[in-house]
Amino acid sequence: MRDRSCNKAMRMRYRLLEVALLTVAATAVLPASVAGQQGGAAAAADTGWTVRASAAADLWYHGLAVVGFGAGGPFPLYNRDYAERVRAAKQEAGVYPTALDSVAAGLRLEFEEQRVFQVFHFIPLYFPQASPEDMLRALDAVARRELSEAQFFDARTRFGIRQAAAVFRDGDDREVLGDFVRALEQEWEVFLREYWERTVAADSAHYGEVQRRWSERVESAVAPFLEERSLDAGTMLVSPALGPEGRLYEGSPFRRLDNVVAVWSPPSFDDPDASVYAALRELCFSTAAQAAQAGRDTQDPAAASRAAVRCGALLLDAYAPEQVERYEAVFLAAAAATAESTATPASFDEAYPVDRAVQEALLLSIEPPEPPPETRQQATQGPTRWIVRAEPHVDLWFHALAVIAADQPGPLGLYSADYARRIREAKRARGIEATPLDSAATELREDLTDREDLDVFHFAPLYFPRADLREMLESFRMVAEDRVPRGPQGGGRQPGLMGPNLGLGILILDQALQRGSGRRLLGRLVELAQLEWDIFYREYWESFNAEQAGRYQAIQAMWDTLFVPHVGRYLERRKLTAGVVFPSPPIGPEGRIVEIDPFRVDDQVVAVQMPLGTDEPEASVFAFLKELCFLLVDDRVLGGGDLDDFELDDLRRRAAVRCGSLILEFYAPTLASRYRRVFLDAVGAEESYTNEAFERVYFLAPDQFERLREAVRRR
Repeated sequence: MRDRSCNKAMRMRYRLLEVALLTVAATAVLPASVAGQQGGAAAAADTGWTVRASAAADLWYHGLAVVGFGAGGPFPLYNRDYAERVRAAKQEAGVYPTALDSVAAGLRLEFEEQRVFQVFHFIPLYFPQASPEDMLRALDAVARRELSEAQFFDARTRFGIRQAAAVFRDGDDREVLGDFVRALEQEWEVFLREYWERTVAADSAHYGEVQRRWSERVESAVAPFLEERSLDAGTMLVSPALGPEGRLYEGSPFRRLDNVVAVWSPPSFDDPDASVYAALRELCFSTAAQAAQAGRDTQDPAAASRAAVRCGALLLDAYAPEQVERYEAVFLAAAAATAESTATPASFDEAYPVDRAVQEALLLSIEPPEPPPETRQQATQGPTRWIVRAEPHVDLWFHALAVIAADQPGPLGLYSADYARRIREAKRARGIEATPLDSAATELREDLTDREDLDVFHFAPLYFPRADLREMLESFRMVAEDRVPRGPQGGGRQPGLMGPNLGLGILILDQALQRGSGRRLLGRLVELAQLEWDIFYREYWESFNAEQAGRYQAIQAMWDTLFVPHVGRYLERRKLTAGVVFPSPPIGPEGRIVEIDPFRVDDQVVAVQMPLGTDEPEASVFAFLKELCFLLVDDRVLGGGDLDDFELDDLRRRAAVRCGSLILEFYAPTLASRYRRVFLDAVGAEESYTNEAFERVYFLAPDQFERLREAVRRR
């Protein structure tokens, strides 16, 4: 998932949300790119999965296995025998205990106490091409908050730095991260480097056999299933420290090589099929998590894990039935190897039981669905399929924040400057002097503007693009009251257990709001928003949208008929061809953009201004184009290594505005001057509408402008 934050919110960029959703044994849909770090064999191939060992991943997972973090439960995250095996190797080498062994118990307590450390199980997936030294140096920079230094790290570590920096924002958490990194540095030098080279690196034939069996027997057989889910390519890391519960990072559906999966290679039964079928099971997890909702006990933390194992068997039964017996034998052996009791399951079905309803849901899920009728119709309209619409839950939430004036200083406001005044006038016209929201506005404004960890509120409704008002508010209440279902091993949360329209949004808010005070504030906002809806906004919104129906149609028509023919080629190259746009009156010229679900046409969600003082649609359309530019600007940081966070965010905002102008100059020059005038109006620059005034207000240094120009031209 990708967010583009604005003003103060831009400093966070919600990489936190991308990372934290990768909870234990669950997969999140996270389109932010790791393509820049996909060097080596993974980058050389244009299709399929590349299997390999990673010293960095093995070091990290070795550390967590030695610490004992996540080694319990029916689906252990780490091989229970691994820690004992390396302990014996250390004793034989005369290096036991190492620094890591000495601090293991203390680190385990730290890791288990704070939910944020669940992301440790996924850290190597953000550094798939990095060496151990590169990864540890990058994470040490995050721990020390030396992010200006980190910007000079190469493409193999830059993505991981951003992910980790977004999650580990609290000083105590960063201190624990630093302690673990330093212990791993010593572990690598004192013991693991030599041990890894002697065991893992020396066994290249094993990894080659995993690659062969995966490519020839499994990947080719289930290709339709993988292609439909954009999981038909990526990097597969095989690690001896892992347990049967693997990890999956789902990258952008448009950059399939971003996908990274990590699976075990259990030495206790040295069998390449264990890794091959574990990968198939891992790629089933999103499908299985949704199917698990059909079960009787949706609170069972292992339900989705069992369903994922069964999903792999059903896939093979449908596409390669000759492999089913072998698949079941491998997972039956895995169940015996990881069983916490002496009782050994007698059969595959006994080892991995699922409800009949779950089994039926899995059977339906593995069949490629028919495209919905609206998708087929939209596909004939042109190269892009962006749908403009109004939704009450989006407008109500942004209305509440605009009334509170939860904005930040900057040239482009998060909320319309005159919206609150217009709403006061509308309330007085209806005989309403002050609602509870109005009365609490000043108090809430201070709470919202003083804390960066609450920036997620400015994006909250965009994580629920297909929900209705009741569903969204109830989801917010669930997070506020800390009622989100727990995932496997009691760590992390399960998006699949909360419904396809709600799960991911709930997980985002749950992981973002680590403090109880943030949850309490969310609960207060929900209560006030509900009262605002009942007292005033329901009638106002219904009346306003009936009056403005033609304007929404005009925005859609202007985009489809004027912009798509001109900039469609650019959008195709940038893979910005589908999504939903919410023009919302409370929104200011600084909009929002989020990328959520690769399995749906409305994958990307944008909210833009809809100024109340004019009926012209172009302000909304130009704001939409500028929001799409943030994805390009984020990918190509403009040489801001010596800037602090605020200065770098200001640079990105200016670059996004200039990017929209450049796109129009390249593809639709007749529209460029109108675009510049809209964004000069946004900052009150009424004295001049010249290109010189535009370049002065949205200034870029010559070298920055040239890099941006080349980036746009290449697209």
